[in-house]
Amino acid sequence: MDSVSYFDSIADKWNVIRENYFENRLKYVVLSKFDIKNKICADLGCGTGFISLALSKDADLVFSLDNSRNMLRQLHDECLDKKINNVYPIKGSITDIPLFDESIDVVYINMALHHVVEADKVIKEAYRILKKNGSFFISDMEEHNGKWTKIEIHDKWLGFSDEQINKWMKTAGFSEVKFEDTGLKCKGYSSKGEYTETGIFIASGIKKGE
Repeated sequence: MDSVSYFDSIADKWNVIRENYFENRLKYVVLSKFDIKNKICADLGCGTGFISLALSKDADLVFSLDNSRNMLRQLHDECLDKKINNVYPIKGSITDIPLFDESIDVVYINMALHHVVEADKVIKEAYRILKKNGSFFISDMEEHNGKWTKIEIHDKWLGFSDEQINKWMKTAGFSEVKFEDTGLKCKGYSSKGEYTETGIFIASGIKKGE
């Protein structure tokens, strides 16, 4: 089973599963970093809409991208149920984002980058779709040694270091790159009872106008 098949298979349970990995308040920490009022946002690897639904309250538009059709269906159904009409679920790869150059004010990727083999390419794509002076935010796990996550939940990276993210962001062209500890934890147990806990960071950068 690959990563997309895995998330398709658990989409209807993901909101409950996710609560075991990280707290709801992560979304408020992420959104506190930027004023999204009247902005056009993109949420990469959106899943069932943990960040997208929060963005929808103040943003003009939210483009929510994911490779899992079933995850997007969960998001779509919740938007219908809550009468949210400014979120647009899009099935597509976040290493080849189906959005125009310089079309987005702020891009988010929350707890999804570690599932992507070409993580640096996601950062380059975020830079491409951002308007000049647009902002990019990555929230994800700090480095850890829970190798079981690669087998059981199809992680491709065991978290990221400050140096790694900083290098990728600057190579992509971002300025004013920051790496902050949220004070929150990501934690989980393997099927064999192995416990892994690591910090959650927020990295940010700005696409400076020329």
